[in-house]
Amino acid sequence: GLAIVAVLWILSSCGNSDQISSDAAVQANAVNTNREEIFYDDGIPEAQHSPWYNKPGGQLAVVFTPAFYPAVLTEVRFLVGISGIPTTEFRVRVFNGTVSDGPDETHDLLKSEVTASAEFGNKWVDVDLLDQNIVITNGDFCVSMEWLTPPGDYGRDAQFIGVDYSKPDGRSWWKTDSVSRWQRIEDVANVGDRDLMIRATVIKK
Repeated sequence: GLAIVAVLWILSSCGNSDQISSDAAVQANAVNTNREEIFYDDGIPEAQHSPWYNKPGGQLAVVFTPAFYPAVLTEVRFLVGISGIPTTEFRVRVFNGTVSDGPDETHDLLKSEVTASAEFGNKWVDVDLLDQNIVITNGDFCVSMEWLTPPGDYGRDAQFIGVDYSKPDGRSWWKTDSVSRWQRIEDVANVGDRDLMIRATVIKK
């Protein structure tokens, strides 16, 4: 199952760069073809999700495809929700994967364990990964938020992540706990596809 909470999000500025459309982002990045922020959400969360389980290890993930290769992963971002306990620490995961088959945890791309947390809810958490020296030479890669604290039956005991329902891209995946299998997010809770609000920035090597 999946704890899904529809919330009213108060956005501080309608002109914030986090809220520009994917098309506008492509145009902005075209100015500098050596850098790309990859994202599939529109910057406006319509809900928030958390694994519905009483054990840690659940993950929510997005599969990314760079516009160029080789691409160095420099930063990932997570929009942490306002419900539950937003300041709960989570683990950042980066591994191989494909749009068609989802995450492949057998090929971990991080050199060491990385954790992060939000200062408060409804906030983008930026995680610098430049020192991890992750180079994508072809294909896709996956970025995931892993719950180190059991979210509980309704996710109230840990953090949530923002979700965008408009024009989903079929790139978001979910697993209940550390030993469960990955599922497409559209197959969970019978509410259709949606984009988890995770982003990645790459630079040309």
